[in-house]
Amino acid sequence: MPFDCTIEREGETMVVVPEGDVDVVNAAVLRQVLQQVVERRDCTRLDIDMSAVTFLDSSGLGMLVAAQRAAAAQGITLQLREPGPMVRMVLEVTNLDRVLAPGLDPDLVPDETREAASES
Repeated sequence: MPFDCTIEREGETMVVVPEGDVDVVNAAVLRQVLQQVVERRDCTRLDIDMSAVTFLDSSGLGMLVAAQRAAAAQGITLQLREPGPMVRMVLEVTNLDRVLAPGLDPDLVPDETREAASES
């Protein structure tokens, strides 16, 4: 699946919307987009809308954690919003759901996603 990324403004919040796989190939592209948004310093919050992300691997996770640290150093709160079931499962298995998406309701994770995570 091709990768694309858009940026939207919602008041003081910048919303980055990646579409496709966030993997070793595309993580660098998303890293550059997030870095540019953080370096502009024209927002207090940076949300990454993960609703259209179809795959997330360890390189993508590492990039998101690094981006969150870089944003925090500039006084910007970075967090994920609307992760789909696969992204949510990856976040939960790695315990990064509390770090990258603290507002997520764990009860919204479908049972089959939980079962797949426990079998891994």
